[in-house]
Amino acid sequence: MRTYPNKLSEVELLTSKILDDNFTEEELHRLNSLLKGSKSARTRYSELTIQDSLLHWESVDYLETANSGNGRSSIITFPVITSIAAAIVALFGVWRFHTTDVNPGLDAKEVALYTNQASPGKSNFPDLTSFPNLTFEQSDTAQSSPSLNLPFNSQLARSVVARNDAAYGIEILRKNKSFGVGGVVEFANDISSWKRTEHLSVPAENGILPMEGEEMIKFSSMNVDVHAQVAEISETLQILDVREVSQEDKDMTAYLQTSLYFNKGVSIAGDSTEFALSFHAIASDANNENTSIGYQDYLLDSDVNPSTWEELKKDFMLPSGTEFVIVSMTAKKEGPNALLPDIGGHYADGLSINLLIDRKDTIGPL
Repeated sequence: MRTYPNKLSEVELLTSKILDDNFTEEELHRLNSLLKGSKSARTRYSELTIQDSLLHWESVDYLETANSGNGRSSIITFPVITSIAAAIVALFGVWRFHTTDVNPGLDAKEVALYTNQASPGKSNFPDLTSFPNLTFEQSDTAQSSPSLNLPFNSQLARSVVARNDAAYGIEILRKNKSFGVGGVVEFANDISSWKRTEHLSVPAENGILPMEGEEMIKFSSMNVDVHAQVAEISETLQILDVREVSQEDKDMTAYLQTSLYFNKGVSIAGDSTEFALSFHAIASDANNENTSIGYQDYLLDSDVNPSTWEELKKDFMLPSGTEFVIVSMTAKKEGPNALLPDIGGHYADGLSINLLIDRKDTIGPL
């Protein structure tokens, strides 16, 4: 078989062949193997299929506009249906691989095989006038993880994957485990935490240099809601176990003092992104379920200069009875530009968290 400079180059070529319905059985099995063995390969695979679907969408929209004088068709043309189906399958496949990290045994071969079934000329939608709702967030089917009740309008609540990551991290800390897949358990004084920053870290890329050190935090690819024209992604950064601290003095006040820097690569439209730093105070309710008893979202509109990092520095007061604190981040774009491929990427760096007790005693950095 032909050799390639690296595995990502091979993934790009094989994915292109599958989307063009021009592949051999050997190439299909090779792509299956690459996706099963590499998270970066799965991420690149999902990016390519989503970009392909959006390009079909834009080209068809242009043709319909140009031919509007002849009457606008109420049926979206066939290639759009199949390409969007491939993108939805890709997103579902990335979720499947994500759960494989926590629940080994899922069949990784399904992703490429399902994409093959949804490739041009092999539509899974017999009735082209009533295809499924194309809200990509719906493809994030819930994982089998502990429950986590959050306010519906919070940033974190809108991402199934990030919410499940948070629920998983809380369970790791609640059971006093020293290890959790996708994160690292660390200890500082009476505070333990499950940190995902190392899991999300990448070196310099897309013209973005880390603000400090050799690595920075990268957001996953955005989930796109075509009808609402919204692209958004949330990441759980860190879970703090403050049970020991909160039990010492019921009347004390505790604050998280947090700082995080954001940046983005050059986008096709050259527009800004809305970043958010979010906090959720979690306690067990009467049914022994994890429930948010207080939360706050802090927003920042980015500039368009990839050489500058912009800081969000905020305090969050812990409500009485707080057992765990979720620290998360979100990147969001709205309007027609949200449907364009996210080629530049979104990044964060310099996460700093300290716990202040009665504004005088400091525990940290955490």
